[in-house]
Amino acid sequence: MARILVVEDDPVIGGNVCDYLQGRGHRCDWAPDGFVAMALAAREAPEAVVLDLNLPRVDGLTWCRRFREELGSDAPVIMLTARDELEDKLAGFDAGADDYLVKPFQLPELAVRLDALLRRAQGRPSSENLRAGRILVDRAGRRVVVDGVQVRLPPKPFRLIELLAERPDKTFGREELEQAIWGEEREQGDALRTLVAATRRAFAQAGCDFDPITTMHGHGYRLAAD
Repeated sequence: MARILVVEDDPVIGGNVCDYLQGRGHRCDWAPDGFVAMALAAREAPEAVVLDLNLPRVDGLTWCRRFREELGSDAPVIMLTARDELEDKLAGFDAGADDYLVKPFQLPELAVRLDALLRRAQGRPSSENLRAGRILVDRAGRRVVVDGVQVRLPPKPFRLIELLAERPDKTFGREELEQAIWGEEREQGDALRTLVAATRRAFAQAGCDFDPITTMHGHGYRLAAD
């Protein structure tokens, strides 16, 4: 059982999500807007968040950033969006979301993704730092540093760089990365490509003068640490 915060301005959708998740043994709080959601999250820290992108008072992207920065929470966040555009997905990752679902979605799929995120959040990552060329992966602090400059990465881009840095000499295939990042509930479509793009953009925004991920066409991805 996990404590889940559902932030959705449509009371029908919010109620259906809460009813379904509670039927699976979770405890749910519902907030109709970002302002109420922030107050609830500050009062009783959720273990996961289902977050609508288009919210009144405080929009979903702003809310997610504040949840990460002001409350310091690393609880997994699934963002709900009515748009299936690459830029919207990238913006969600940039704001700190772990996953996204495009409306309309099926409740069983939402529940499966939440369970997968919760299982990984409960795991204990190794505290050993990884060094690959100019890139330092601080696992305990969950941060990436390049030439002394910190690169702010949401959880999933961090996990991608961590995986690649574990074997900087290896080319990781798409299925291998999807399995490691999303588990048995592997993403379909262009989710990995979106994640790679979001990670590259985070490095560029930090002022890095190189692309941290090399695409090996027809084979997969590898770290480009130099």
